[in-house]
Amino acid sequence: MGPGLKWVAAAYSGRPQITMPYGLGDTTDLTDALAVLKLAGLAAVVETHDTIRLADGRRARFPTLTQNPRSEPVVDADLLLLAPRTVTSTQIALAEQTDTVLLVDVDRRRVWIDGKQVLGTKERWKDAAPIYVTFAVARMLAVNGSTFDDLVHAGLTPGQVDDALARLGKRVHRTPIGWESRQVGGLVDFAIACYPGPGGVRTRWTSDLPLVEQAERLIGVGCRISGRAISGRPGYPAISKREMPYRLVAFAENELDMAALGFEPDTVDFSGTELIRPADPSIFLTAAAAGYTDRTDDIITANTLLRADFRNDDDNAALEEVRNRLQLLADTGYDLRHNLPS
Repeated sequence: MGPGLKWVAAAYSGRPQITMPYGLGDTTDLTDALAVLKLAGLAAVVETHDTIRLADGRRARFPTLTQNPRSEPVVDADLLLLAPRTVTSTQIALAEQTDTVLLVDVDRRRVWIDGKQVLGTKERWKDAAPIYVTFAVARMLAVNGSTFDDLVHAGLTPGQVDDALARLGKRVHRTPIGWESRQVGGLVDFAIACYPGPGGVRTRWTSDLPLVEQAERLIGVGCRISGRAISGRPGYPAISKREMPYRLVAFAENELDMAALGFEPDTVDFSGTELIRPADPSIFLTAAAAGYTDRTDDIITANTLLRADFRNDDDNAALEEVRNRLQLLADTGYDLRHNLPS
């Protein structure tokens, strides 16, 4: 503080002093936000200390701790105005799923209102569903290939299959016996490493039951077990030196009453179960196409190992074992399909 402002320090040194909670005296600068709204055809004016009014008469209130300290009448707001310095993906999702949110991205000149973006470049060039279907088709072609009709019979529409094959481009080609990877085993690594993840919601649970019993209970209500937890299950060889991992990963297609199954929320991040309600519906489709009723298909299993938050040496070894087995099966399957010597 410069010498010319010593009186400020002197004033604050006196006790007692009259103050408000920190931040209540700050002002909110909406100049740039109003300019961006104007670019979007949404000219607005400041109506009260925490409200702007759009040209169509709707009011938008921005969050503030100040609770109408003036004598101005309280007016109902139609919209919640968000104009943060940095717009997050969560805020964008909120604006696209909530009609009452007005989101202004000042830096990048983007505006969302009434559940849709009305100004600026859209970052997400594709919806998620076609991408998930594309990886589902890649998984089903990776080892043994498939005919177009068989892909449809697995649960996809002809349009989805057409779109997926077009997106896979030069990674696949059509042969006299169906579609398959252009490079033997090429779709294996692609589908494991490039799959963007299942999305959705993950919750952590714990139980006094052994992990094997936890897995059986979850399988009994329709879950698909993934990751190293499938090691040693019936029809699947062991894929690590240790019989079970420190944590079980399960995918659920429907809502589950975990308490009734003997689980309780894991609040200390200890060993237990990760339950995923995926946004990707094809996880269950490709598991069924592989003939599995208790686990995810092998490529999702490998991706689960790859994406583990805390991947230990056993997980790394299991990932390599699953990947190597898939590559061997892809190579052997190609030879058999095309009558080549092994």
